[in-house]
Amino acid sequence: MPELRWQLTFEGKVSPEDDMGARMTVESMAPIPAGLDAALTQGGRSATLSATVETDEYGGFTENGEIAFGSGTIFYSTRGDGFIEETVEPEIQQGCVIRQVDGGSGIFEGATGYIVSTFTVDEDATICDSQSAVIFTM
Repeated sequence: MPELRWQLTFEGKVSPEDDMGARMTVESMAPIPAGLDAALTQGGRSATLSATVETDEYGGFTENGEIAFGSGTIFYSTRGDGFIEETVEPEIQQGCVIRQVDGGSGIFEGATGYIVSTFTVDEDATICDSQSAVIFTM
């Protein structure tokens, strides 16, 4: 079973789906730098992330989403709860979440693994998501 690793930075937008901001969508994109496994660059040099986030009143959240590469798509959900909190910069929040790979399509069919995400969200709802992943494929 081949092992794929990456460190990517996704940038995009967070959009509320309801008036209370309890449910949000995230749409972001990451360029794929040179030097990563060629399987990740087949069909393109970028990856897109689409997710639905559900928050609680304590700063926690759960997330379900997908990350699409040119060669396939990863489906994931959170392992436990993620969190988001204030920073010393009043217009920026920071957070962390562990994403569990639940399978995928293309080269990611039957994939397992984890993606660790540390991110910031600014007052304009711009997200910058730094990811580190270890994925096993069939």
